[in-house]
Amino acid sequence: MTTSRQPNSIAIIGGDYRHFLLYQNLQKKGFPVTGIALFNPNVPESAPKHDGFSKITFPKSDIWITGIPFTKDKKHLFTASPNHRITIDDFLNHLSKTKAKLLIGGSFPKEVVSVAREHQIPCNDLLKNTALTIDNAVPTAEGAIFHAIKESPYTLHNNKALVLGFGTCGKTLALKLRALDAKVTVCARKEQDFAFAQSLGFETTDYQSLPDILPESLFIFNTVPALVLTRELLAVTNNHCLIIDIASLPGGCDDEAGKNLNKTIIHALGLPGKFSPQTAADLLERHILKLI
Repeated sequence: MTTSRQPNSIAIIGGDYRHFLLYQNLQKKGFPVTGIALFNPNVPESAPKHDGFSKITFPKSDIWITGIPFTKDKKHLFTASPNHRITIDDFLNHLSKTKAKLLIGGSFPKEVVSVAREHQIPCNDLLKNTALTIDNAVPTAEGAIFHAIKESPYTLHNNKALVLGFGTCGKTLALKLRALDAKVTVCARKEQDFAFAQSLGFETTDYQSLPDILPESLFIFNTVPALVLTRELLAVTNNHCLIIDIASLPGGCDDEAGKNLNKTIIHALGLPGKFSPQTAADLLERHILKLI
């Protein structure tokens, strides 16, 4: 006699709208899934019930899926829901006691990885998943271009756009910008990136030559998660330029200098979840199901 194996229970905690949609996706497919502190902008949240925040009850679950990033303030799990606040300590305490089988999220702090290792809980950081990064590059590029169209008085068409960095997001963004007839220049550091960009027909420059390129660019897109646009470089940018920084915090711009110089800098983070939440949820589902 054979018995069917009981499917693993799944809990999704925190995150943004894409995590609510992921919850719905898994629910529709019959997975035993629980949603905790999820954010649905289409449904007004009820008034807080516990010290200004709704009280959280942790279920016993085999698989835990957290927000991306895991935390923004290094004290609480990230959730876009304004009525929930979950401390990292409380979550880790529950996780270690219930002996979860798998933890999935993004940008885990060292303390989380350490506790997971101590209790033999596999910890999968989706931001290190190359395939998911490539998939997310398209909604990220579209979101960055949305900001450019919305915030600039100039068209992308026939105007100069500078893309700093030629990684996965930089490549996709440069191609999308060119499809809108922007005059795209790619700034890179590696020889293979120069070769690849040039093979695609892009103008290229290196970081040492930025002072010559910046005054001509009406749109600057940074994808490099390190300080690139220093005070000195911001000072020579075009007075009408729009800077869109899609790199993870702290980003690649000297924000304080930008304010003092009256530069328009937009930190555009979490673009897939904000502008293409259903696509982002579908992509998360596909890659998470491979893990579980």
